[in-house]
Amino acid sequence: MSEQKTKLKQVKVYFSESDFLKLKEEATQKNISMAELVRQKMQTKIPNAPAPKKSKKSYRATDPKLLFELNKIGNNLNQIAKKLNSNNELESKAIFEIYEKVMSLV
Repeated sequence: MSEQKTKLKQVKVYFSESDFLKLKEEATQKNISMAELVRQKMQTKIPNAPAPKKSKKSYRATDPKLLFELNKIGNNLNQIAKKLNSNNELESKAIFEIYEKVMSLV
């Protein structure tokens, strides 16, 4: 007989900022998630508990000029794809010739 999976329930709990910081600090010291710390304090365990969501990634600022140029390249690629999919044989032939010339430069 196979073991039945228990459906897990989620509880959203609000803490004051100071209590939240205490929990976060204790979890960090124990190198566990805050959810696992709360489970420990309640003396309960959940096998195969879902992992906590990852924190948001932060990225360094990107040069706006680079983003502008990348956007232009993307627009050009979209125009080329549209022309290729339009089934206009003359335009497709011209685009293919341009492609061959570009590839010969590589």
